[in-house]
Amino acid sequence: MFFWVSFLFVVSVTAQNKATVSIVKNYKDWNWEEVYVAKNPYISVAVVPKAAGRILEYNLGEVPSLWINPKLMGKSYQPTDEVKMSEWRNFGGYRLVPLPIENCSVDKDRNKAQRWPPPAIIGDSPYRAKKGIDKKGNETIEVTSGVQELPVPSYNGKLKSFVYPNIIEEKLEYSRSLYIEPNSSLVHINHHLKNVGDKKVKRGIMISSQHVSRSNPELTDGENYVAYIPFSKEYLLPNGKQYQVMSSPEARWRYISRNRFKLDKNNPDDVAKYYNHGTNWNGEVATGIYEVEYDYNLMAGFHIVSSESWICYVNKTNNTAFAKIMEPYDRSLEYDHGLNMAIFCSGLETGYLETEVKTPLYILQPLESSDYKEIHGAAKIQNTPVLAVNMAGIITQKLNYKNNHVSGSYGVFVASTAYLVAEDVHGNKIDRIAIEKVHPLKPFNLNESYSKAFKTLKIVLIDGQNKEHILDEFNK
Repeated sequence: MFFWVSFLFVVSVTAQNKATVSIVKNYKDWNWEEVYVAKNPYISVAVVPKAAGRILEYNLGEVPSLWINPKLMGKSYQPTDEVKMSEWRNFGGYRLVPLPIENCSVDKDRNKAQRWPPPAIIGDSPYRAKKGIDKKGNETIEVTSGVQELPVPSYNGKLKSFVYPNIIEEKLEYSRSLYIEPNSSLVHINHHLKNVGDKKVKRGIMISSQHVSRSNPELTDGENYVAYIPFSKEYLLPNGKQYQVMSSPEARWRYISRNRFKLDKNNPDDVAKYYNHGTNWNGEVATGIYEVEYDYNLMAGFHIVSSESWICYVNKTNNTAFAKIMEPYDRSLEYDHGLNMAIFCSGLETGYLETEVKTPLYILQPLESSDYKEIHGAAKIQNTPVLAVNMAGIITQKLNYKNNHVSGSYGVFVASTAYLVAEDVHGNKIDRIAIEKVHPLKPFNLNESYSKAFKTLKIVLIDGQNKEHILDEFNK
């Protein structure tokens, strides 16, 4: 009897820890009929099928990470690629673009070319959606696009008509499945790109999050919204540079003067302030960590290879961090423009900071497909910059030992108990001290005394299923 009661208790606790998925009508007065919402005590994730299956909410508590276009709430559009430059249906949130973008359309002579807005069937048109359950019993949200035909037509302003390709060369179908890891802020996302045509293709995808970049509609306080990315001299761009800012002083000047306010090159103050490629590229703020802050008076990107396969967006007004962990950069594979990551400052609408993940380019035979996995995690932190991200959490001050004192500062992804673990030179555990209960909604700051001999100190999180997660370590 005791065994059976204990078993039921464990099953009950496990079930409570798992996220629930529901289909909600007019969620948060967004005016869409159906929104798929996954929630647990720490985060909420909302997927809108009519808005191209986009994730339009990923919140830690009540703090949003994603920008939503207020002009397009409740909207949906017919699945057609006959869209003009001014007709980009940018709902915001977490979106998709096929790569390379440069050969997705045709020009007036029907040569391969880039078109903006990008292909609409896969980017802006309604998706099919359903709830599911994976092998571990997690409830999933699954979405599937319509069939994206490439190349897409382009609109010629002089001719005042669309230019159509002579032949459809590619047919792609995209699908995505996500679930929330129990008792955590971790969202597991699997991207699936399938060649449903009869010809070989070489394609990848860019999956990007459009992030909140102002604290209220009246403020342009982009300095409070930043992204961190790790880099290494081992990973350079094809041009041999560590990184590249995708703007010039002339381009920035022209953008501001056309879209914000008139500038005068005879005014020394204007030249000093605005004739540059942006003052928001803050550079190396810690060893191997680059920081970009949002600038509303800029429309430009930042290209780099993420050496540790993560990127992290932070809202500094409330010290809330949203990180992405993606598949490691693989030198043996081909990447669009040679990079797996980018950051973009957009001045469109109310403005947003965009973190972009780029998959490799896959050669897909007819009916062949590729999969790419991402994991997103959110946590409250005490300070910035973000120094590292792993499956346990975020490090903003690395584990340090000095004068019998242990310190460190973190955000955690998993509700758990934090332990200080000491090991000898052979890796044997010689001490394990419980520090405190931790979870994603509060920062974890370590300040402990420790005077015993050791070789290695670790911060280990042990969750409700007795699974260990190593957050940080210090070696003498």
